[in-house]
Amino acid sequence: MKSIRSKLVVTLSIAITGLVLSILLATDIAVDSWVDNEFNRGLHSKAGMLMTLVHEDEEGLAFNFSSEFMPEFDGQLEPEYFQMWTEEGVFTRSQSLNLFALKNLKFEELKLGETKIMSTQLPDGRDGRVIYTRFEPQLDSHSHRNFYDGVSRPHHSTLTLAYAASSEEVDFILWLIDVIFIVTTVTVIVFIRLFVRKSVDSSLAPLNKLNRDISRLSIADKSAVITIKEPVKELQPIVDSLNAFIQENRQLYFREKRLTSDIAHELKTPIAELINMAEVAILFPNEKEFEADFKPEVLKISQRLKSIVSNLLLLHKYSDEALPKQDACDLNQVILRILEKYDLERIKFEFQDDIPAIVSNLFALESIITNLVNNAKQYSPDKSVVTVCTLLNKEDKLQFTVTNELKVPLTEDDLSQLFDPLWQKDSARTSNDNFGLGLSIAKALSKAIDAELQVSLSGQNITFSLIIS
Repeated sequence: MKSIRSKLVVTLSIAITGLVLSILLATDIAVDSWVDNEFNRGLHSKAGMLMTLVHEDEEGLAFNFSSEFMPEFDGQLEPEYFQMWTEEGVFTRSQSLNLFALKNLKFEELKLGETKIMSTQLPDGRDGRVIYTRFEPQLDSHSHRNFYDGVSRPHHSTLTLAYAASSEEVDFILWLIDVIFIVTTVTVIVFIRLFVRKSVDSSLAPLNKLNRDISRLSIADKSAVITIKEPVKELQPIVDSLNAFIQENRQLYFREKRLTSDIAHELKTPIAELINMAEVAILFPNEKEFEADFKPEVLKISQRLKSIVSNLLLLHKYSDEALPKQDACDLNQVILRILEKYDLERIKFEFQDDIPAIVSNLFALESIITNLVNNAKQYSPDKSVVTVCTLLNKEDKLQFTVTNELKVPLTEDDLSQLFDPLWQKDSARTSNDNFGLGLSIAKALSKAIDAELQVSLSGQNITFSLIIS
């Protein structure tokens, strides 16, 4: 099973660690290069200074060097070494070379102007670096002016300089930098891991609390809702959707609970009547007057039970189920065929001639129209007129309406319950012919054929409208 927490921790840890490591690695390389370059620059500077001490005049080469100002070359302070060669051999070398058995630096063949830096082992056994360079000495212009007569420069000697110094301090600094880099890297990885995990846990805390609140929620508690003390922008839409979902399911729960109670109430009365009649028949087996009424009453009660059960099964069958729409028909003709069964003195049919033919489910249409007309006749005054109408509405959709005067006034709150199964305005349920299922069946069949069944009040008149797509 995938874990959001684990994925976030791993992803953020890898991303942040990679970024930090890249920065640290780049910094380490830059610092190492800078320290190394600074050391090499120091070698170049010291070699350049030694080259400036060599000059050539009419008498030959001269080296103006004093160890008083550079004690490192006589071994008094961390020995450093230099040696110069001419074409004939060794020209000069530092006094520090005389302190050890190895009194000469290694010679390196170079071209004039060429410079080379190499790692080496110093005469004293330390690790170091040596810089080689081949150069021409300076000319003494006071004693040898014809060197600058502008015609030509006479050939004179070239020298090779080798200057060596210990690199152990630099190597130690580079090693220390690398150790610091490794320690910092490990520390950063551990810190990032802990920090990311802490941050993710903190960020997911509202989600975990939401999960706990949902697990404790009871749909039977009318006042129970999900709330977040400190609203989170990402979670608030989820909380709102969950509350809407809970509210809808709570309504369904109480609706089913009421429906179960209503079904029990509807079945209880005829069953009690059958029991009472059976008990009377047993107590008075020879009562002829009772026997004459017994069978018709049993049949009537049984038919009522059958009607209730059949309508409940019909409602259950077509709830939330789509019906095939394969029947082409003329809605006006369908309505006329149904109205032939009724007393036309109480029904007024107003129809629009040019309405188009439709393709729908004929069984569903006939059932919806029948239930709506039956409902209008049943709940309107005896001598009132029920108006049935067909038309094209403003959206060019076919609309079928049934309007009747109300026998018992309804409120807007009643309208929201009209389509609930077994709901009746008369709480005493005195009617033996109506069970509050007709409108529920009409509503279920409307959804099954993608039609919309609406209801509206206008004074003492109620209108049911079926809008067919």
